[in-house]
Amino acid sequence: MKTTLSLISLFLIIFSGFAQDRVKPGAIYEQGQAVFAPMVGYKGVVPDGWFGTLPQEEEVFLMIPTANVTGYMFINANHMNLSELQKEWRNDFSLTDEIVISIKGEPEIEGNRMSAEMDVTGSGEPFTGYATAIDGGHGWTISLILLSPVDQYDLFMKSYDQLVASSTIEEPSIGSIYGDFNWPEFLKNKYLMSYLSSTQYKEQNEVWLCGDGTFKSKIKTKGMLKVDKSAYKGRKKGTWMAEGIGEQGKLHLYFTKNDDAVLDMEIKDDKIFINGGRFFALENTDCK
Repeated sequence: MKTTLSLISLFLIIFSGFAQDRVKPGAIYEQGQAVFAPMVGYKGVVPDGWFGTLPQEEEVFLMIPTANVTGYMFINANHMNLSELQKEWRNDFSLTDEIVISIKGEPEIEGNRMSAEMDVTGSGEPFTGYATAIDGGHGWTISLILLSPVDQYDLFMKSYDQLVASSTIEEPSIGSIYGDFNWPEFLKNKYLMSYLSSTQYKEQNEVWLCGDGTFKSKIKTKGMLKVDKSAYKGRKKGTWMAEGIGEQGKLHLYFTKNDDAVLDMEIKDDKIFINGGRFFALENTDCK
């Protein structure tokens, strides 16, 4: 029975992150660059003649050839073992409304690896594919997939073999994609700004944080600070301190002429939230 799923829901992966050495959404990875996903313990290298990216708000690392030819390779992480993944591979999967992939016969399993040839139907030109899954032994199985035009298959398989050979899986080093996110360091010399605008309503709240521990603010609405009075509205200044490692933290604002305020900070999908409201975090270039 065919199970129609998008490519995103076909393979569950968490590759996004903020740390310098982790895969970053939207960044371009050239041939020879490392692909590192510490949450699932995966390390690999983009093969020669290809470049890759993790599209914004997507969950599949995608690679395409640098030459003007069509072809695709994917890196995916599955929170299951080989036996469980083998059952998934027996289904047909819809990549788009027209393109469907399915394995040929039964997958071959040798040690901690499983591989299978794939049929591709519904594409504009004849395509074929190949998939390899590696069970890392720590709860995650990494799938490496090649989709290639039939006339480029032998050439692209050399690049695919290079990707597979470079791939290693180790014990995950963090329990969350933001498990080591450092709020005190991140907030140094940051300009925090929320902005909402419509024909009848406009809101802009701003906070400038400096590395020397001082801040200034310009608050137009009281909602940012979750207070029942407007004492924090307008232009204010004082000192600040942040705490927290991980997805959530706190920002303490010590106003010169007002009561202190504690703001709940959160990072989610590479977006910053203050007391539940979306804020943009930019570099503060006005600090001395």
